[in-house]
Amino acid sequence: MEKLTVKGAKLYINDAEFHIRSGAIHYFRIHPSQWRDRLEKLKACGLNTVETYIAWNVQEPRQGEFVKDGGADFERFIEIAEELGLYVIVRPGPYICAEWEMGGFPSWLLNVEGISLRHYNSQYLEYASRYLKWVIDICRPHFSTNGGRIIAMQIENEFGGFGSPDREYLEYLKGLYDELGVDILTFTSDGTWSDCLENGCIDGVLMTANFGSRTESAFAELEKRRPGEPKCCMEFWNGWFDQWGTEHHTRDAKSVADELKKIIDSDGNFNIYMFCGGTNFGFMNGSNCNPVFEPCITSYDYGAALTENGEMTEQYRLIKKLLTGEDTAESRSSAASYGKVTEFAVQGLFENAAAFGKTIKSSAVKCMEELGQSYGYIMYEADISGMEGVIDIGEPRDRAMFYADNVFIGAYERGREYGSVSVKDAKRLRILIENMGRVNYGPRVFDKKGLLENVRIGADEITEYDITCFEFDNVPEMDKGMSYPQPAVYTAEFEAEDIADTFVNPVGFTHGVIFINGFNLGRYRHMGPQQTLYVPAGVLRKGTNRLEIVDMYPSDKPEAELVSEPVLAELNI
Repeated sequence: MEKLTVKGAKLYINDAEFHIRSGAIHYFRIHPSQWRDRLEKLKACGLNTVETYIAWNVQEPRQGEFVKDGGADFERFIEIAEELGLYVIVRPGPYICAEWEMGGFPSWLLNVEGISLRHYNSQYLEYASRYLKWVIDICRPHFSTNGGRIIAMQIENEFGGFGSPDREYLEYLKGLYDELGVDILTFTSDGTWSDCLENGCIDGVLMTANFGSRTESAFAELEKRRPGEPKCCMEFWNGWFDQWGTEHHTRDAKSVADELKKIIDSDGNFNIYMFCGGTNFGFMNGSNCNPVFEPCITSYDYGAALTENGEMTEQYRLIKKLLTGEDTAESRSSAASYGKVTEFAVQGLFENAAAFGKTIKSSAVKCMEELGQSYGYIMYEADISGMEGVIDIGEPRDRAMFYADNVFIGAYERGREYGSVSVKDAKRLRILIENMGRVNYGPRVFDKKGLLENVRIGADEITEYDITCFEFDNVPEMDKGMSYPQPAVYTAEFEAEDIADTFVNPVGFTHGVIFINGFNLGRYRHMGPQQTLYVPAGVLRKGTNRLEIVDMYPSDKPEAELVSEPVLAELNI
């Protein structure tokens, strides 16, 4: 049995002094076929620990239905780390931020009457407690105190930056951990600015800090609040995330290694966030709203030590040299190019709504969550005969495209400037709304999608709707196709003789989402900075593969290319 404990200003495993040398890898951002590869590379870099969040919305996507298979099998991820001799740090939330959809909260929580997220609130605590019990029951056999390798578990996440301190809530979670037999080290982690550390801490629980520079001042903040305790950076930010329409973030590799050396020289502990960032597959990217709404891109490359497809970077080489003295790191690319795809069949989204979605009639607007929809697109149709004027939908949640009698007339996008859209002499209005990712940080995480109030055209209010939910958890195969001026689904096939990672560049498309063999690779937007979507080798089949592209705009020349190198820094705005 091993146990990580605090003794004065140092950490010990049993009677031996121990320093956490950790890297963050989120199992839900890596295809499960590649978990072992990423963990082997983490160990080879000289790190002794891997840290991962557990995402509630991955594990309980529908209320009361817990899943733990495929990419949701976090226990298997932990087992692989154990097989490699790595220690494990688990951060189960319930809230994780992580630039992940709704900060890890499942969207069905938004339907719970009277709920107040991240507070001492009976409705919230009922579901959060059930989730944590399920997670801890799975993790418990892997606690180091039970012969496993999990040495520490976080209580909540960056709660001090939430902006609404609630000591009773934090104490409840600590008590729940005790009740559930969490006998390993527990900790909190927060930024070092303002009162974050103070507002997020709990007596008897290790306080850790999150920062990417100015190590001396960050550790001084810890020492001021917890004198004589171990110095630990639970999130050492070695890069940063990107958002649509902004420059791609990069960081000098030497500055990362130099700052890590300062932590080591300070007798400190660290967790590199991120060691391998991975990908926001599907519709799972989060959005910031502080206060402007800014959706994150699909890639979570983060400028990390390992690239999105697991290649070793110059940062990896310098970290390995710092930790092991060895100055070696493979930099070759293992990705392949499968060429251009130009022969597409196409089906219009509106004309094939029954195949791609689910339609209901309603006497009032309903948002996504009220209809049991978590992700994707939602369409509102109405008879507007005799109405004219500016279309008012309130705040877009998040991107609304308007069609009058099947003609596109304009769009509203949350967080971006847009002109008003008017309609006149039309009979039928369609409003197609995209959920671009729920807010993942701050007090605005209660973020419903779709329309939240009835549409008005001039002085008239629309009260009767046909509402269609396009969740795209799968895309049905269809045989016939033709050209459509509205949103459409494009399908094609390509051949792969040898299986390898690749990147798909939708060069002939504008804005949408891509599937390969039914696996949702995520969103693309021509505006950038990301232009390619990562395709893990585990998604491909030897021989014929199916490519499906859902695009919101008509394409004069549908074309995609499967290439060996990513394009993450090309803006077109």
